[in-house]
Parts: sequence; C-alpha cells; structure tokens
Amino acid sequence: MKMIPFWMVTMAYLWCAIGASHGAILTTTCMQFEEDYNFKEDKFAGTWYEVRRLNDPSVPHHEDCVVMNYRIGEKGIFNIRQSYQIGDESEPIYRGGVAEPKVLQNARIPKFLERFNTTDAADPDTSIDIVATDYSSYAVIYSCTSINSTHKIESAWVLSRQPALTKNVVELVNLFLETRFTRADHKWRATIQTADYCKPTLVEDLSSHSAVSRVRFSIPLVTLFAALLVKVFY
Repeated sequence: MKMIPFWMVTMAYLWCAIGASHGAILTTTCMQFEEDYNFKEDKFAGTWYEVRRLNDPSVPHHEDCVVMNYRIGEKGIFNIRQSYQIGDESEPIYRGGVAEPKVLQNARIPKFLERFNTTDAADPDTSIDIVATDYSSYAVIYSCTSINSTHKIESAWVLSRQPALTKNVVELVNLFLETRFTRADHKWRATIQTADYCKPTLVEDLSSHSAVSRVRFSIPLVTLFAALLVKVFY
C-alpha cells in the first residue's frame, strides 16, 4: 500500500486547524513586517468582528458573520470564543480556542500560537501575528505556518470593533494592506456582517451593543451564559 507523505498529512491537519472555509493560501515565503509597537493585551481584549480576509477562490463555502471575543487568561494567554455562519440559513456556529504568546528573539510585533476546539497538545498550532491595531477600531492579523521545508499556509484577516469600519478607518486600513500585501494572489474578500444576514450571536458583548439594531432579542444574562456554555462544549 502506498504511504501518504508526511508533509501532506501535516498540511491536512493545518488546513483543518486554520479552517478551510476560513480561507488560506499556499505559499513558499512568509511575509515580514517591520512594525514595532508595545502591545497591550488588556486593550486588545474584548469583542472583534471579522470584516475582511485573504480570499482563497477554491473555497466553496465561506464563513461569514465571524465574531470573536478575546479574554485575558493566565500568563498572557487569550481565551477565545468565536461564532460564524455558513450561509444565511445557518444558525451561529460556536467554537472555543486559546492564543498563547510566542516569544521569539528580536520579534517586533506580538506573536501567538492559536488553536481551536482541541485540548490535545499534539494537535497543530497556527502561528498568529497581530501586525497592526489601534485597539479601538481595527486590527490586522497575519498567519503563516510551515507545512514542510518549502511550503507554508498563509492567511490574514481585518478585524473591527463594530460590524463595519468607518470611512476614515477604511482608508487607513486600505493603505496598510496595499503597501504590504502586494502579491498577485493577495485578494481580499469582504466578510458579510449585515444585520439582515447575520443572526444575533452570544459572542457579542450585549451590554455594549444593546442599542444596536443587530440585537433583536432580549434574554436575561444568566440564560445567555448558560446557552453559550451548552453550544460551545456540546
């Protein structure tokens, strides 16, 4: 029986770790960012909406309505709760994860090892770099993880504190992306975040979004928390 090459098995694991519907590009070289800033975990924590991602045209079903909540745990680890939809008929799908700080010599930007829906230390981690953020309105996240000695899986996302970026922030983000993501295969897809498409999600911070029309129901906080635990862990 013909054996499957180890690098193909590794690639399959990593592809699942990143999420095929989340978008990923096969590349031979990771991008290098020269940004240098003092990352503040407490200011980054909270709710973020994904508004763009690098597009893989071969993906048939994309994740939309992606919402993430980062909570600071021990030793600088972020505990993550995420929800997303696949199609407008889908109910929010929930998953949990962690992002552990990765200390590299001369690292200029915050680097993490991220994993979702697993407690097995043998499962692959995804490398995550927070390459730009102002904490209050936007963040740009970059991922480039090796699958063998020559190839890597590359992904990137633009996050927003609201379901849409304001015009002045869009211009700032566009300038950043246009000057750094310059390869021909660096094409961006807008993540759907409209109220008529996205269903309310328990990942949102309802206390700070109660006046927003996207929240179309009112449930006691204890009930919401119990429902979230059921969906995440079962």
